[in-house]
Amino acid sequence: MRRTGVALLTIMMFASLALAPGVYAAPSQPATSNTATTTDALNLRAGPSLGDRVITVMPKGSQVILTGQSRNGFLPVTYSGLTGWAHSDYLKRNQTQPSPAGSATTTDYLNLRGGPSLGNRVLTVMPARAKVTLTGQISNGFRSVSYNGWTGWASAQYLAVTNTTPTPTGTATTTDALNLRSGPSTAYTVLAVMPSRARVNVLGQSSNGFEAVTYNGQRGWAFSQYLAYSSPPAPPPPPPDVKPPVKVAPFAATNPIIGPTRGSVDQVMGYAKRRGSQRMDDLRDYVTEIYRLAPQIGFDPAILIAQSELETNGWTSKWWVQRLNPAGLGITGDPKQELTSATFANGTLAARAQIAHMHAEVIGSAQALPDILQGVDATYQAPFRAGWAGTIRTIHDLAGTWAADSAYDTKIVKRAKEIFT
Repeated sequence: MRRTGVALLTIMMFASLALAPGVYAAPSQPATSNTATTTDALNLRAGPSLGDRVITVMPKGSQVILTGQSRNGFLPVTYSGLTGWAHSDYLKRNQTQPSPAGSATTTDYLNLRGGPSLGNRVLTVMPARAKVTLTGQISNGFRSVSYNGWTGWASAQYLAVTNTTPTPTGTATTTDALNLRSGPSTAYTVLAVMPSRARVNVLGQSSNGFEAVTYNGQRGWAFSQYLAYSSPPAPPPPPPDVKPPVKVAPFAATNPIIGPTRGSVDQVMGYAKRRGSQRMDDLRDYVTEIYRLAPQIGFDPAILIAQSELETNGWTSKWWVQRLNPAGLGITGDPKQELTSATFANGTLAARAQIAHMHAEVIGSAQALPDILQGVDATYQAPFRAGWAGTIRTIHDLAGTWAADSAYDTKIVKRAKEIFT
């Protein structure tokens, strides 16, 4: 019986190697990556213990980036731009395939995300033909890359790896059963097995003897030796994970404060990074809330952002660093008054205070202050006492009202141009 078992095992081993020409045996177990998935709703904490403050609650299935070593049963992680600690018992490390270090080029406008999924926060938008550096990980169809000082994840299907070469586009037919893989080597995951005589679209890139193709709407790589080329394909559909370039109308002192939204969170944060701004996590919360809430009232968020940049000297002044005061609220030049001016707990509340004060200046009593803005600005009544509440219409009108500086409007416009153009 034992000899029969050995013979049967030997036959099975050889049979497993006798695959169709284009169908390769599965690679060895992939290594774990520096990413993980939450297995249940999980607290992101400020430190590695149950006594530390909860920053946010990550839903089950959230993707996180592991940033260091375990301490006290907790792992340091990054989740949607937030950094903290999560209990390792509820984190499952993701598996990854080898990704060659090197460089790549974006094939269209492409989001750089905080993690390897469409659910992760967009850090910035990379333009078409942007050069990126590959940092060595692939997970969930995303590559880890560095771009212009940012490190994050980008959809692999819209990255042309530098070591690939252009080839004719068109259609092809498989000449045998053939694996569709996630990358251009047998080490990559098999996405599907394409039957003999299957039609594929050839996308115009080859590497290591593999062609980039789409099959039944799925993009991957196929061994070119088993592809018979034919006619050009129809143009591919637009990629789902891209954004068009942001077009910004010219800034001028005559611009109304109530107007269409200009700019984006990513533009502001990119500028802030180049500028050397402080308290970047709070700044992102501030900018995000401005872009979320200001348009609901009707304000152009770009004007409030430019005003804040001016008032805080690019988010580096002591009023920002020590108090998160975004727009000189209560800063009058009187030392006693300034000592009692507001300190905001986070960037979100700072944004709401500035929007509330702008509501008093621009709208006044013509429309009730939204509930979410009630009580956040200690200086809200100041425009009413001064007699100009509800009279401000343009950036120019802020000079001599919000600030005594007669050139306040031209300075805001200058800062807006620096940030958004």
